[in-house]
Amino acid sequence: MITKQQKARLTVFTVVSGLLLVLMLGVLIYPSFRDKGLNYRIVFKGTSVNGLDPGAAVKYRGVAVGSVDRVRVNPGDLDSILVFIKISRGFRVKTDMAAAQSYAGITGQKFIDLSGGSPAAASLKPGGEIPTARGLGEQAEDIVVTIESAVHNLNQVLGQENQKRIAQFLANTEQSAAIVSRVLKSKEESLNRAVDNIGRAAEEFSGATENLRKISADLARLTAKLDQSAGVALETLTKRFSDQEMGRVIANLDAFVGGASASLKKVEDVLLTQQQDLRHMVESMSTAIENLSTFSRALVEDPAALLRSGKKVKR
Repeated sequence: MITKQQKARLTVFTVVSGLLLVLMLGVLIYPSFRDKGLNYRIVFKGTSVNGLDPGAAVKYRGVAVGSVDRVRVNPGDLDSILVFIKISRGFRVKTDMAAAQSYAGITGQKFIDLSGGSPAAASLKPGGEIPTARGLGEQAEDIVVTIESAVHNLNQVLGQENQKRIAQFLANTEQSAAIVSRVLKSKEESLNRAVDNIGRAAEEFSGATENLRKISADLARLTAKLDQSAGVALETLTKRFSDQEMGRVIANLDAFVGGASASLKKVEDVLLTQQQDLRHMVESMSTAIENLSTFSRALVEDPAALLRSGKKVKR
């Protein structure tokens, strides 16, 4: 039988064991409740993080996915700032994502804006570094630099020397426009006549085209009639003459054609002979003209030569 003292000891042991068990469970479970996400870091180099404080939101396309945990100066590189963030476990950070600083409003407070990320990219391991992208502040600085450069270039363009050149160019342009205007005004009547002539020529060309169309139609009708007449004539000859008579007619035609060919051959021979004679005559005339030209040049160079040759002939 258990005594009261033993019951008391058992009760104390049970309570102490329970407390120890609860304490151990608290030590093991409490960090998981306290840990609100996975840790990542961002290194902002050469830029200010003023307005980015611990607790600032981390957003992805406008949706909060975490918060800023700590902001520290990089002890190894004073030109860079380390920003440690915690990302919710339900959000997967991709290796092709980038982080940039964005303003939450007109108060100057900032938040981390994540961008990029494709489904095919691998997930970034916890504790990894998220690359940075240029935020609105850096883009605004670029715009300011671009505007300053544009103003500088504009000032150079609008310098005194360039202003003189521009004024000279405008004066020359105005003078050229005036000259062109005067030329066009002086040639206005001629241009009007040329336009009228072109219009009349177009009308005449249209009339000629219409006449050609009519002539083509008449030729087509005439050709059709000739074909019809030739067919009727052939049919009439076929009916009127027998095959033997047609044969004699064809033989006579062959003889006539042969005689005509021989006559043409003779005429061709005669023309060839005359052509050779003409060629010889032309060559002789060319030689005579060349000799006369040589004599004329000699006479021009030395007119006294004719007198000397005359004296020699008298002797």
